[in-house]
Amino acid sequence: MVELKFVNSDAKPKTATIRCDTASMAPIMAWYGAYYAGDRYAVYADGEKLTKDRNGEPNP
Repeated sequence: MVELKFVNSDAKPKTATIRCDTASMAPIMAWYGAYYAGDRYAVYADGEKLTKDRNGEPNP
């Protein structure tokens, strides 16, 4: 299990945390990116900042 945390400067609450398996990370990040399009946010997996593309999906 991975703790996926979204820190969004433009949303309330500013932090959302999800526990999921690694196979679910990419679809969850894509959904979040689509739902919060245009917001300034960062994504962390177990405390490590992830890089994402402009659609919010993870960069390889």
